[in-house]
Amino acid sequence: MSKAITRSQLQKVVSSITKLYPAELADSAWDNTGLLIDCSNSEQTSTVTVPKILLTVDLTQTVTQEAIDKKCNIIIAYHPFIFPSFKNIAPTKNPQHKSLLKLIQNNISVYSPHTAVDAAKGGVNDWLVDGLIQFKSDLIAKNVAIERTKAYPGEDNIGYGRLVSFNGEGIKLSDMVSNIKENLQIPHIQITSNYETNKDKMIKTVALCAGSGSGVFKSLSQSEQDSVDLYYTGELSHHEVLRLKELGKIVITCNHSNTERGYLAAVMQKKLSEDGLSVQVSEQDHDPLLVI
Repeated sequence: MSKAITRSQLQKVVSSITKLYPAELADSAWDNTGLLIDCSNSEQTSTVTVPKILLTVDLTQTVTQEAIDKKCNIIIAYHPFIFPSFKNIAPTKNPQHKSLLKLIQNNISVYSPHTAVDAAKGGVNDWLVDGLIQFKSDLIAKNVAIERTKAYPGEDNIGYGRLVSFNGEGIKLSDMVSNIKENLQIPHIQITSNYETNKDKMIKTVALCAGSGSGVFKSLSQSEQDSVDLYYTGELSHHEVLRLKELGKIVITCNHSNTERGYLAAVMQKKLSEDGLSVQVSEQDHDPLLVI
């Protein structure tokens, strides 16, 4: 069992997270972010010198057990663990409820930043942008937010997706596909069926969104939609993909959490470690859907 950490120790971790991903950036209209489980001790002293933190996209039963085995004190779960809410606790019927009880019994607190990470500068969507061009920033002509947050109305690049324009002729689609696979560290992606015809096409403008891009892409203006050559996200519905394909757009999907998971090790772990925290990335966290 992990030992309880103090309130001040937990607050230091929360402060480090919100410094990178301000809580006010999260979409509070539907998202359940913040400190979802608080197992800290109000006592001023603790036998825990440095709290151990586990990063994960999804807080599953296997990740819960991993945190217990590694004697972690805090889990930072990108996706909200309690979503949308629990009206009762029934561990025999709901595996999340079983995990909830195990986490509390083992003094493990849980924080979820979710859409704050999507919206922030240097967040997961900016990481996706960088991965498209293998971190060659000189290739970007313009990178602005789609569905900007109300928290910072004057900021063009704080929001839940990104609309990216490239310099010159743009980037060849086949090169972009290779870059995406390398950045996400996945062997396969899904792309609309006219790929062989379009693989040498030069892409000038991309609309992207980590996770599910449906709601975010709907906020594009008509002129912005007209300018987009490629839509890149984790998942879209069949009819959304079909509509975009019929409009002559290219669509790339990669499974929801595959567009988010690589960010934890590539960026979040490093940034939190630089702030003096002890952070490791879950070895048990993976997308629930595998390509075989």
